[in-house]
Amino acid sequence: MRVSVVLLLLCFSSVHLHRAVDQLGVGDKQIEFTQSQIEELKKQDTGMEGSADSKELSAEEPGEENSNTAKVAFSYASGLNGVLKAQSSGFILVFRKKITDVGKTYNTITGVFTAPLRGVYYFRFNLLGCNSSNGVFISLNKNKEQILYVTEKPRGSCETASGGATLLLQKGDHVYVVLNRNSEISDNNNNYCTFSGFLLFPM
Repeated sequence: MRVSVVLLLLCFSSVHLHRAVDQLGVGDKQIEFTQSQIEELKKQDTGMEGSADSKELSAEEPGEENSNTAKVAFSYASGLNGVLKAQSSGFILVFRKKITDVGKTYNTITGVFTAPLRGVYYFRFNLLGCNSSNGVFISLNKNKEQILYVTEKPRGSCETASGGATLLLQKGDHVYVVLNRNSEISDNNNNYCTFSGFLLFPM
């Protein structure tokens, strides 16, 4: 009788153990499947994030480019009402009468333009001379380098000395006009003497 009871208990325990193993196996598979789903979702999520990032970048690039590109354009007249002479030595011409100034890069105290960013710029000056005994000797300078030199000698009437140049500038470079020695210019409210410049494109 006792042997029969023991055998029955063993059989019952064996069946229960097999069921437990089967459940554990199913449980393991469920866990693995859940992990694989998570990994796949992570991959999909990463792909979506990359796509979203690329879309955001493409959407932001124009704005960033616009925000990083300074708008530079200026034009000043001398503000003189009469003549200005350079006798024994030359000096930087200061143009004080504003016509246009976008970006505020021209200093009306020093007469110097300062590049706000690396790029290609265009500059032009026009200066009037009306004295036949003195010429108009003008140079356009970048930092301490003379870029071009223009001369005009009035002969019985007023003459205009004009010049221009396209320059590649680094941020912080200086550009200015020099009235060289033995020169004389004339101006009035007609703004015969001007200095202008603008950014063509950044680099």
